[in-house]
Amino acid sequence: MQRQRDENRVYPPDYVSAETLAYRLDCSRATIDAYVREGRLPKPELIGNLVRWDFADVRTFIKAHNVDSGTLDNGALHDPADPYLKALKHGTPSQE
Repeated sequence: MQRQRDENRVYPPDYVSAETLAYRLDCSRATIDAYVREGRLPKPELIGNLVRWDFADVRTFIKAHNVDSGTLDNGALHDPADPYLKALKHGTPSQE
Protein backbone atom coordinates (compact mmCIF):
# COMPACT_ATOMS: atom_id res chain seq x y z
CA MET A 1 0.00 0.00 0.00
CA GLN A 2 2.86 2.40 0.80
CA ARG A 3 4.44 1.88 -2.63
CA GLN A 4 1.19 2.72 -4.45
CA ARG A 5 0.81 5.95 -2.46
CA ASP A 6 4.39 6.96 -3.33
CA GLU A 7 3.84 6.39 -7.04
CA ASN A 8 0.77 8.66 -7.06
CA ARG A 9 2.53 11.51 -5.29
CA VAL A 10 2.59 14.63 -7.46
CA TYR A 11 5.49 16.28 -5.62
CA PRO A 12 8.35 15.07 -3.40
CA PRO A 13 7.89 15.27 0.37
CA ASP A 14 9.38 18.21 2.25
CA TYR A 15 10.66 15.96 5.06
CA VAL A 16 12.34 12.73 4.01
CA SER A 17 13.47 9.53 5.72
CA ALA A 18 17.04 8.27 5.54
CA GLU A 19 16.01 5.82 2.82
CA THR A 20 14.36 8.56 0.74
CA LEU A 21 17.30 10.90 1.30
CA ALA A 22 19.67 8.16 0.12
CA TYR A 23 17.50 7.66 -2.96
CA ARG A 24 17.37 11.41 -3.70
CA LEU A 25 21.15 11.72 -3.31
CA ASP A 26 21.76 8.46 -5.21
CA CYS A 27 23.78 6.79 -2.47
CA SER A 28 23.35 4.09 0.17
CA ARG A 29 21.74 4.43 3.57
CA ALA A 30 25.15 3.68 5.10
CA THR A 31 26.58 6.70 3.24
CA ILE A 32 23.86 8.92 4.72
CA ASP A 33 24.72 7.71 8.24
CA ALA A 34 28.45 8.22 7.65
CA TYR A 35 27.98 11.69 6.15
CA VAL A 36 25.88 12.79 9.12
CA ARG A 37 28.56 11.52 11.53
CA GLU A 38 31.28 13.32 9.52
CA GLY A 39 29.30 16.56 9.30
CA ARG A 40 28.86 16.29 5.52
CA LEU A 41 25.08 16.27 5.95
CA PRO A 42 22.94 17.99 8.59
CA LYS A 43 21.53 16.03 11.50
CA PRO A 44 17.95 14.87 11.09
CA GLU A 45 14.98 16.26 13.01
CA LEU A 46 12.70 14.21 15.21
CA ILE A 47 9.01 14.62 14.33
CA GLY A 48 7.11 12.55 16.89
CA ASN A 49 8.86 9.21 16.54
CA LEU A 50 9.93 9.88 12.93
CA VAL A 51 13.52 10.74 12.04
CA ARG A 52 13.38 13.07 9.05
CA TRP A 53 15.46 15.58 7.10
CA ASP A 54 14.03 18.79 5.69
CA PHE A 55 15.14 18.32 2.09
CA ALA A 56 15.35 22.08 1.47
CA ASP A 57 17.76 22.34 4.42
CA VAL A 58 19.80 19.44 3.04
CA ARG A 59 20.17 21.21 -0.32
CA THR A 60 21.16 24.48 1.36
CA PHE A 61 23.65 22.67 3.61
CA ILE A 62 25.27 20.86 0.68
CA LYS A 63 25.56 24.01 -1.43
CA ALA A 64 27.02 26.03 1.47
CA HIS A 65 29.58 23.36 2.32
CA ASN A 66 30.64 22.86 -1.29
CA VAL A 67 31.23 26.58 -1.73
CA ASP A 68 33.14 26.79 1.59
CA SER A 69 35.35 23.83 0.75
CA GLY A 70 36.23 25.13 -2.69
CA THR A 71 35.48 21.83 -4.36
CA LEU A 72 33.04 23.30 -6.86
CA ASP A 73 33.99 25.39 -9.84
CA ASN A 74 31.08 26.46 -12.01
CA GLY A 75 29.01 23.61 -10.61
CA ALA A 76 31.58 20.89 -11.38
CA LEU A 77 33.56 18.97 -8.79
CA HIS A 78 37.31 19.26 -9.15
CA ASP A 79 40.58 18.99 -7.30
CA PRO A 80 42.39 22.36 -7.34
CA ALA A 81 45.76 20.55 -7.22
CA ASP A 82 44.99 18.49 -10.34
CA PRO A 83 47.78 19.33 -12.86
CA TYR A 84 45.50 18.64 -15.83
CA LEU A 85 42.92 21.16 -14.60
CA LYS A 86 45.67 23.68 -13.82
CA ALA A 87 46.99 23.35 -17.37
CA LEU A 88 43.53 23.83 -18.82
CA LYS A 89 42.96 26.92 -16.71
CA HIS A 90 46.36 28.56 -17.02
CA GLY A 91 47.81 26.98 -20.14
CA THR A 92 51.16 25.29 -20.37
CA PRO A 93 54.42 26.68 -21.70
CA SER A 94 54.92 25.78 -25.30
CA GLN A 95 57.48 23.06 -25.87
CA GLU A 96 59.52 23.57 -29.01
